Formats: sequence, structure tokens, C-alpha cells
Amino acid sequence: MKVSYVGLGVMGAGMALNLAKGESEGLYEFLACDANENALEQFQEKGLKTTTNMEDTLDSDYIFLCLPNLDIVKAVVLGEDGILKRLKTGQTIVDFSTISYLGATEIAAKCQEAGIEFLDCPISGQQAKSMDGTLSIMCGGNEDVFNAIKPMLDRMGSQVLYMGESGAGQLTKMINNCALNICVASFSELMPVGVKLGLDPEKLGDVLMTATGSSFASKTLIPKVLEGQFEHGFSLGRAYKDMESMYEVLVKSEIPLPTLNGSMQSYQLALQGGHRDDYKHAMIKFYEEMLDVKVRKKGLE
Repeated sequence: MKVSYVGLGVMGAGMALNLAKGESEGLYEFLACDANENALEQFQEKGLKTTTNMEDTLDSDYIFLCLPNLDIVKAVVLGEDGILKRLKTGQTIVDFSTISYLGATEIAAKCQEAGIEFLDCPISGQQAKSMDGTLSIMCGGNEDVFNAIKPMLDRMGSQVLYMGESGAGQLTKMINNCALNICVASFSELMPVGVKLGLDPEKLGDVLMTATGSSFASKTLIPKVLEGQFEHGFSLGRAYKDMESMYEVLVKSEIPLPTLNGSMQSYQLALQGGHRDDYKHAMIKFYEEMLDVKVRKKGLE
């Protein structure tokens, strides 16, 4: 059996290294693929086979993808030179990329027409979790195929869940991301108000990280706000894209979600304010500028 992993970026590299351990156990032949030759170096150092050419993955039983966005996934799978035209019945594509629900169902339908299995399996967790194999992986597609590949998924995630038919993995990830984004918007709006009216930002932050208004977002990101740290690989602009994908589903299904819509407006204000490339908690800068305050530790105001 041959397994290929395509896309060795911030998250993909660690996942691929964990998946590659199956080769040393004699379970399958492993191939790492990325267009960037530098991304292949750590695999080559471990004696693993690598390639920059997608053609080399076409004879794989399972092709795992971890790519930046829907356009790239579509180009790789469905494009003029895409792999779908050259795969054979029975082969499987497993996509870890974060793409839209509608995009995932479209790709899955076209793969099914060609006799190819397609599972959408977006991931949740930071780079450290990708390295130690403790990601959350949410899967949609054929349940029998999911069960067949679950031992491989277990190498990369500590929480591996089958969520339902094609698109279910992406829908789950979208809902999770939107819930996180709403939490970020809430403290980004309210903390500057508190500081404007005389509250100490550090004490206010302590309350929002520990009291009933706390969340993963507040616990993780308020310390970064107080330190003035807004650089991160996953930008505010990309976070907004997740909400756009959810909004597409809501429009198609005629479902009103006022809280999500309101949070999207907060993100739009931050984007218009020039904070697209900062991490999502940078939206607090818009409200700081509007109220002429800084939500920072003493000495960093």
C-alpha cells in the first residue's frame, strides 16, 4: 500500500511526519510532496521519499492533502491538470484543508462520479499539536472509508470524529471557527469600553479569562492583547473567510443568525481599518482607535 501526503506547510509538515512513522513499521510506503523543495528537507533527513511533482502521487492508494485554500484544492483535484482525471476507481483522497462546506460537497460529488472516494477532514489545533499528533480531526464522507483510514488519522489526531456525509467535516469546522470568532469579537468590543470608562485593562482581562464570561478565545488571546502581540500565521482576513463560508450556507438555507451577522460586521470594520494581516484579536485595534484607548499592560499603553 502506498500513502502520499501533499502540502507540508505550518500544519501539514508535522502531520506528515507522524503519518510517515507507519512506513518504519512496515505498514505502507510513504511519499511526501510539496512544490517547495525546502519543505522536503526534514523528510529527506529522515530518509523518507520526497517529490515536488504531483505525478509521483498518482499511484497512491491514499492521497492526503493539506493545502491553503479552496481554489488550490480545486486546482489540484479538479483542474485541467488535476489528479482526478488520472486516478483509478478505488483510490481515496483525504483533504485536511480548511475549505467551504459547499466547496467540499462539490468536490466530493465530482470524485464520486469518477469512482474516487473523497473525505473532507479539516483539522483544529495549533502547530504544536500537529507535531505531537494531538489535533482534532472532523471527517465527512463514506463511513466505511473513514473506518479504514482511522488508524492513520489516529497518528495525527487525539480526537478523530466521523461527523457524517460529505461536507460534514467542513461544516463542523466552520461552526467551531464561527463560535471562536464570535467570542473574539465580544471581548474585542467590550474591553476598550471598560478601559475608556476607567477600568484597569489587566484586572479586566483577568476577570474575562476566569469568570463566567471566559472562553478559550479570552484565555488564549487576551494575554496577547495585553502584551501588544498581534502577529500570527492565521490572519484576521482568513478568519473572515471562514465566516463568509458559513454565511453562504445560511443564505442558501434561508437561516437567519443575528449574532453571527453582527460579528461579521465587527470583522468588516477591522478589515476596513487595515488589520487584515494581523491575527483575529487585532480587531480590538479598531475599537481602541475609535475610543482613543489602549488595552495594554502598564508600560505598553
